[in-house]
Amino acid sequence: MKAPPMQRTYSDPDLPQLIPLANRPSSSYEPRPKVKEASQFTKEIMKTMAEKLGINFETHPEFNWVIRDCLLALRDEGWTCSVRNGDLEYVYKHKDQTRPYHPIAAAHQQLAERLTHAQEELKKKHLDPYFRVRHNVYLAIMGEKDVRRVCTPQLCEDVMKDLDVSASDEPYLIRRVKTSIEDAYFRYKRSGRFQTTIETCIDVETLVVNLELDRVGFMKKISPSGLLYCVECQTALGDVISAGCHDVLCNQCAVETHSTGNRQDSPLVFIEQAVCAECTTKAALVRCQDCVELFCYDCFRQTHSAGKRRRHCVGLPQRTFCFECDSREASYICMQCEDALCSRCSANIHRAGSRQNHTLFGLRKAAYSKRLFADNLDRLMGILQRNVERSYALSPWYIFYNQALSPSWYNFISHHMVLADPNNLASPPLEEDDEGEAIPINADEQVLRGLPGATILKDTHVAQLTAQGACFDVPPSQHVKFRT
Repeated sequence: MKAPPMQRTYSDPDLPQLIPLANRPSSSYEPRPKVKEASQFTKEIMKTMAEKLGINFETHPEFNWVIRDCLLALRDEGWTCSVRNGDLEYVYKHKDQTRPYHPIAAAHQQLAERLTHAQEELKKKHLDPYFRVRHNVYLAIMGEKDVRRVCTPQLCEDVMKDLDVSASDEPYLIRRVKTSIEDAYFRYKRSGRFQTTIETCIDVETLVVNLELDRVGFMKKISPSGLLYCVECQTALGDVISAGCHDVLCNQCAVETHSTGNRQDSPLVFIEQAVCAECTTKAALVRCQDCVELFCYDCFRQTHSAGKRRRHCVGLPQRTFCFECDSREASYICMQCEDALCSRCSANIHRAGSRQNHTLFGLRKAAYSKRLFADNLDRLMGILQRNVERSYALSPWYIFYNQALSPSWYNFISHHMVLADPNNLASPPLEEDDEGEAIPINADEQVLRGLPGATILKDTHVAQLTAQGACFDVPPSQHVKFRT
């Protein structure tokens, strides 16, 4: 008998017919899947298996996963482990078969030997400061998408510590270290993460050579004559600089001092020096292509101020590379850009716009110009001198970025960080004296202001410490007369 329909009141709404939903495994109507419990092994079995695989808990605690993986692999194959008389036995649970050897344990034993050997090799590599630099830079650049997060103060200090660079004694080398780390990131972006390894992420040997050349450049800047003499014999011009002791030596003294002992492992970087052919006491600034001689600024002014010599072609005493590409030798100097450029970069930069009207002077005989030294001799000498004498910043303040990409000034001497003004990232914060006046921290700026005290670059702490690696003044030769 069919049940009579239920009488609804006028206040009850007409409910729509609901479609039944399929039961889901994780719905509230059915129990959720149980969490798989991790298998637990007794300490006795773990210790015995560790001895079987040749792993020591105390010296290699990071290899405990190999022991657990071996036990789990045996369990999946139906084998259990038991300890009898201090030895490990493998029991097959389906047939109660026991054996003292199993191929799974042998494979894990070989794996443990390879891992232990690799870790010992890694520890030996970490004794090399060059490898530590590569490893730290590799960990910093991998996976990063912004170069501002790569270079950090801690990374720079670690690299400087491994390369024997003191922030308080050699602040002008910090920029070289910071730039090399950033270049390593851009090299990683060009080559890709699959082609970048610890050995190829950064060229430490090139960085060491550049650091030594920067030391030589700073020594030449504080030298009155611009020349560096051997620190051992103090009479011959320096030919090399040692990357270990940072001393400038001639070839003979370098062989005598670096042929035995630990100094054999210190690389020697060759340096190039040119002496004026006229006065023979100052460093040569230019090379006359027609006279085939080297001259300093004063001697060149005296010998090429009149006559046909005003039309002689001039070049740099050393080989100079293009400021734009850094790979080809410079052929021109632009008077407006004040850059030394190769032929290809000069054509690309000066091919359109107002740069077509720039004045170019050739550094080679093939690029001869009739008006080469007619009216622009002083200005050309000034450009050459600024290119030869680089400006080495003695400020310990450098810009870094945090994870939010906010700029901050970091002091490598006091290890103090100050938030920087995003609209002014060129001027570092100045230290103030007791009276509240700002003291310029750049030695060159102190010379320009004429402040008392250590205002001469040669009298600064950095210059006095760097001057210990070379001899600037050579005593005049003594003439001995014998009585006849």
